Amino acid sequence: MLSRKRPTRMRGYVIAIGIVVGIVILQAVATITGVVLASRQLDAAALDTYGYVGDLTEERVARYAESARDVAVGTAQQLSRDGMPVSREDLTQSVRERLQREPTVRAIYVGWPDGSYLVLRRIGTGYAEYTGSADGVAVGTHLDAVFSPLGEIEPLMNYDPRVRPWYLAGANATGPSWTEPYLEYDTSNTLESVADAARIDGDIEAVVGADLNLDLLGGVLDDLPYADGAEAFVLTPGGEVIAAPTAYEEQLLTIASATGEVPTGADIGLTHSNAPTRMDTTSFTRTGSVILLDRTFPGEEGLDWVIHITADEAQLSAGLGDLGTTLAWVTGISLVIVGGAVVFALRLRHPLKRMRERATMDPLTGLANRSELMRRGGRLVAGARSRGDRIMVTMLDLDGFKGINDEHGHDAGDRVLIGVAMALRSAIREGDVVARLGGDEFVTVQVLRRRADAVTVAERVRSDVERDLQTRVAVAASVGVTMGVAEALDGETDLKALVTRADTALIHGKQRAKGHVYDGNSCPTEHVSPSD
Repeated sequence: MLSRKRPTRMRGYVIAIGIVVGIVILQAVATITGVVLASRQLDAAALDTYGYVGDLTEERVARYAESARDVAVGTAQQLSRDGMPVSREDLTQSVRERLQREPTVRAIYVGWPDGSYLVLRRIGTGYAEYTGSADGVAVGTHLDAVFSPLGEIEPLMNYDPRVRPWYLAGANATGPSWTEPYLEYDTSNTLESVADAARIDGDIEAVVGADLNLDLLGGVLDDLPYADGAEAFVLTPGGEVIAAPTAYEEQLLTIASATGEVPTGADIGLTHSNAPTRMDTTSFTRTGSVILLDRTFPGEEGLDWVIHITADEAQLSAGLGDLGTTLAWVTGISLVIVGGAVVFALRLRHPLKRMRERATMDPLTGLANRSELMRRGGRLVAGARSRGDRIMVTMLDLDGFKGINDEHGHDAGDRVLIGVAMALRSAIREGDVVARLGGDEFVTVQVLRRRADAVTVAERVRSDVERDLQTRVAVAASVGVTMGVAEALDGETDLKALVTRADTALIHGKQRAKGHVYDGNSCPTEHVSPSD
């Protein structure tokens, strides 16, 4: 009997040991598989986040460039409106106001076919204004922040606008056109300009150019939510540097001064990658531990540029390098590793959600920003057309706001802007859109009731906002509100065109009198406030 039990007992031990070994092996295999899968998921999540940052950067840069394009187009429209030339005095005043209101623009140019020109450029806290006549008489004037003359400066000698890149780009195109980056006429600064030609009866009346403020754009690249050590650049498809983080500013200027040419990415040590050739495309390239992202712009933006972002893989997925060490403890902590990897992957969703919110909201007022205005406002316009409703767009600007900042400080100015946002929310209906474009510029997109008059509704909103400001914000007793309004014509769905028309009406109206509503569907300088 004993001899019979021993083989049975031995077989039991063997089976038990086999089960234990099998469990350990299965657990080890499951852990290794889980770690590999988790690593791939984390890597994919990191690349997904990286790709989203590329999309966010492309959108921010496109909106930044759009401001310069609007300046060039608006000025060209002013020059060709009604088929009548604009006086140089009115044009100069308008150009000054546009440059003062749009910090994304560094300089505005106007060139005429006879070789005369007007150039207004930012210098320090003021401006440099250059004019030249057809007979070669050139004048340079230094202006302060409110355009009061400070004295004469050296003019642009032998400057012929007709051979400058911005003039050629505008004259040779049928609409707004961007130049390739080029060096400034009298410095080694790299410029990127958008130009549009004003035409009367098919002939060029003048060409308008607007430079992007590339120093400020470098600050925008600095402030985007990259991983530590990651950097973003705006390049041409050929690799020339349009914009870079502010840390490269001096290096780029030194290279341009030494070579007389626009610096390239290779000049500042960027690793070459094959940028996608199609519009609205993202590509990733790995060079060792470095991941390069190249993102092109959608075709409708008209920007033949590439967003180039470089980051080390470890910066995108911190902690993945420690997973190899974790495998040594595979048996005891397998579930912890897999569970931790899943939790880590899920936690990536929350930063992405916060990034998307920051990308659509003005941080001071909580209103929609420019990109969210175009998205929600465009949807509102399209929906109104399908229902047969009418749409109006208003552009609102504060009168005397600069004095608040100068006298009481920027905190007081911020309180005024917040007050405007609260008043606008109260003045428009739920479902309408209100946005802040920057500074003291606000836009509304509103659906009109069947018998409502756009000017009357705009005046009610304007007076309500002005009254709320003056009664509820202590420092705003002297602040006024001027507004431009544009109602969509039959079948019109282009929100950008409506905003431009309302903005143009506002600009022209303020030249005549502040504190009124001006109708962008009628003569731009006509008073249309009911109070008149």
